[in-house]
Amino acid sequence: MHMNTPHPPLETVVDILKMINLEVTHQHEDLVFVSGNQFLLLLTEDKAHIDLYFNETTEEEKAREIMAQMKAIGELLAVTIAYKGAYSMTEDGDDSLSVELFDLTDS
Repeated sequence: MHMNTPHPPLETVVDILKMINLEVTHQHEDLVFVSGNQFLLLLTEDKAHIDLYFNETTEEEKAREIMAQMKAIGELLAVTIAYKGAYSMTEDGDDSLSVELFDLTDS
């Protein structure tokens, strides 16, 4: 956990999501959870870059639609939003969640 890491401001993320009628439901360190649980955002050390991971259960057509919207909004706000892979989320027995990120492999 880095106190002074220049992540994109959460306000920028909130603005981006509002433009597609979504909202931040939770933030944990550099992970931003989004309403509907179709994707999450990973804030990077570059304040003008956000990584996007789709829930492994999100339909491909919906993922393409969201990614197109996110890229267009990112361009308007001078923020690069990059599709990085998928994630799975499982409930642990103690009311906590585990999130596993699966990065795309270089082809």
